[in-house]
Parts: sequence; structure tokens; C-alpha cells
Amino acid sequence: MTANNILITVVFFSFLVAVAISIYLTYRQTNKVLKKNTQLVDEVENQKELQHQLHNELRELKEQLKPQDRISELQQETESLRENIKDTKDMTDDELKGWIDLQMTESHMYADPDLNLKGMAQRLGLTQKKIKQLLKDDDRYNRLYDYLTEKRVLYSCELIKENPQWSMDAISKEAGFVSRTTFQTEFKKRIGVTPAQYRQNHLNDVVRA
Repeated sequence: MTANNILITVVFFSFLVAVAISIYLTYRQTNKVLKKNTQLVDEVENQKELQHQLHNELRELKEQLKPQDRISELQQETESLRENIKDTKDMTDDELKGWIDLQMTESHMYADPDLNLKGMAQRLGLTQKKIKQLLKDDDRYNRLYDYLTEKRVLYSCELIKENPQWSMDAISKEAGFVSRTTFQTEFKKRIGVTPAQYRQNHLNDVVRA
């Protein structure tokens, strides 16, 4: 073998060794990156699992707090009822009617579509019998429905004026009506125009002003 051949062979083997070393180093680096990515994925999964556990623990704590919150609400309601009874026991019927109107207006109690005589009596700290008597003495109302409907219609008038962007469905629900049809019928019966006409009349008055 000549010197040139030996040199070529040495160079070739050196090249092969260099390529092998490069491949090995690249493999090691790639393997490190893959391991690191795997660790990151595991950490993300662990974080998700931890967040899930914390979410469940927080939900359980909220559930445990609900009874205590409800107890506090009941205590406040009971105290309020006691104050109402103390304030109303010496009132005349006319004074009591005014007081009830004030309570209903301030609390928007009538906006509860499920409000009935029993619920109203409980919230006001009065007896159902007393409320019936007061309604019976007022020629405007034959029953509780008439009283609540009048309050809801008047409240809807306020809502229409204050919220021109609201739909009539939103107005009716906010005022306590169970359906838009009932709202439309009772509104026109008491105000003389439909809710939409009332809104338009109000907007025209605003423009003229």
C-alpha cells in the first residue's frame, strides 16, 4: 500500500469517526431535549391535577359555608321582622297601608313573580289576615293580584323611562310579570297604551324638552 493510499484511508476513517461523534453528540442533545420536554409535560399535568383538586376543595368549602350563610340570612330576616312588628303594632290602618307601600317600593318585593300572600306576610312581619283586611278596605283592589299588578306596572313605567335600550321581555321579567302577554295586557289596561307606545311617547317628550 502506497503512502497516498494510507493517507486516504486515514482521512476516510477520521471522517467516519468525526461523523459518528457528531451523530452521537446530536443524539445526546436530542435525548436531553426530549427528556426536558417530557418533564415539562409531566409538570403541566401535575399542575392541572393540583388545580382540579384545589377547585374541588374550594367547592366543598363553599358548600360547607352555605348553611352558615343561610343561618345568617334567616337571623337578619328574623330581626327585621321583629323590628317591623314593633314599628307597626301601634299604627292605624291608613298608616299601615302607607308603610306597606313604602316597604314594597323600597324593596321591589313585587318584582318577585312567585310572591304570594303568605310570602308577603312573612317579609313584612304581618299576618295574612291583616293584609287581606287592608286590601279589602281599599276600593282599588279586589285581591292581592290587583295590588301586585299595579305595583309591577308602575315599576315597569320607571324601567321603560330609565332603560330605553332594554327589550320589553327584559322589562316584563324585571318588573315581576310571568309572561310578556300578561305584561302587555295589564299595562294597557292600567296605563291606556301599550308599553311600546308608552316608550315612544316618553322619547317624544324627551326630544321636545
